Amino acid sequence: MESIIVKNLRPEFNPVAVVWSDDIPEDAFQLKKGTFGCVLYLFAEASVRGKIAGGSRESILCTGGRAALGFGTDFDISDEQLDLHAALFSKGLQSTSNLAAYQAEIEAAPKNWRSLYEYGERRHCNAALAREWILHDFPRYDIQHKYVLFKPLGRTSGDENIRAVIFPVNPVEFSGLVTLAGSVMQGADPLRAPQGTDCCSIAAFAYAEAELAAPRAVLGMLGSDGREVMRRRFRDDIMTLTLPAPLFFRMEQEADDCVFQLPSWKRLVGRV
Repeated sequence: MESIIVKNLRPEFNPVAVVWSDDIPEDAFQLKKGTFGCVLYLFAEASVRGKIAGGSRESILCTGGRAALGFGTDFDISDEQLDLHAALFSKGLQSTSNLAAYQAEIEAAPKNWRSLYEYGERRHCNAALAREWILHDFPRYDIQHKYVLFKPLGRTSGDENIRAVIFPVNPVEFSGLVTLAGSVMQGADPLRAPQGTDCCSIAAFAYAEAELAAPRAVLGMLGSDGREVMRRRFRDDIMTLTLPAPLFFRMEQEADDCVFQLPSWKRLVGRV
């Protein structure tokens, strides 16, 4: 796909399309079987290295990663799992009501994840708030497709099931995209900055926005753990701005006659 936004923005990093699919190319990057890897690696392979990457229910071992991509939500399939995830999303060992069970989860986790389990993600100040987020605020999907692909936008075609487009952006690129998004929407709030993991911001929350009459762009890379994972692939000043597909295509229609054509923008990005 030749994007009008990309032609005008000329972003430093490749934007990545999130595609629902029943097939995956033979040469696509996937996490190794049995490897507990982060969904963000798939996104990074597509953006930084230009590869097609993908995941399925079988290849994504992380419960949160599966939920983020839309492969079902297991956070609360039992009281034990609800307690585990409420503790993980708040203050870890401090927040669990079943210390022995939670300690066992820590010991079973990969070594490089154990401190995360011990301290928790600190996205909620207590387990009660985390439970409310799990039960009422997290967007739940169980898609009827085998794979979620991360494809460099330039390698997509118009007949694919594109659900969102992720732009890794520096502050200047971010300002331009948010201005363009706001220009095609009513109101003064074109941006959503949801509380949740970074894998959720590039997928599940964008899926949810796409279902609304006025979908907003979704800001991501707000978590310390996600930023640490991505540090070797992106600079510290890079955020993600994920455009739900309906918003992306509406912005495409305006991208040849928007903020990117202003003399001030051209001076800002050194094109004058």
